[in-house]
Amino acid sequence: MKPIATKSVLPVRAADEIRGAILSGALLPGARIKQEELAARLGVSREPVRQALLMLQREGLVFTEPGRTATVATLDRRFIADVYELREVIEGLVAATMAKLCAPDLTHLEEIVARGREAVRLRSFRRLIELDIAFHSALYEAANNRVLIDVMRDQWNHIRRVMAMVLGETSYRDRVWDEHAAILEAIRSGNPRRARAVAAHHTRAAKLFLLGSVASEGIPFL
Repeated sequence: MKPIATKSVLPVRAADEIRGAILSGALLPGARIKQEELAARLGVSREPVRQALLMLQREGLVFTEPGRTATVATLDRRFIADVYELREVIEGLVAATMAKLCAPDLTHLEEIVARGREAVRLRSFRRLIELDIAFHSALYEAANNRVLIDVMRDQWNHIRRVMAMVLGETSYRDRVWDEHAAILEAIRSGNPRRARAVAAHHTRAAKLFLLGSVASEGIPFL
């Protein structure tokens, strides 16, 4: 974490730093967050850190109780399953919608897939997570549905926490970009039913893999 300055934005900047540590896995689920130590590392007083932790509690990333040390929120398996079930429906709809378009422009999505394959080759796990999120976000953008974009934006933090802990599995890293490419191929075919099925299958398979991997790693849950 980097020291931060400028009093008026200290809580926001502190929240950004703590959030980044949680999403990257530097702060694991259930880890205690000592305000004094954190304030010293960030180069601020305890008050901005206290406010930052309250912000992160509202996001569901931190759990705090009066008079007790804050902790990183544990991962709720039911919540993760619910998010992925929502994604299965939404992304199937998005893929089907795009397949109905006349010659949809998939250039940006294809570039993300290419960068994802390169990240696999370089074993850049953090980059893999960023590109996976970028791919699915770009699908929503291409479908031009602002409601879907807004609905899913708040869920990526929770999904990213899980992905950061399981993308070390080589078979999954390779497979995910093959499946992304298959989604684009199905969209390009102009067959909405096929596009919906391929996109839904990808999300369903990812959910099962992630939940199984997290359970096998013994990561804390609620």
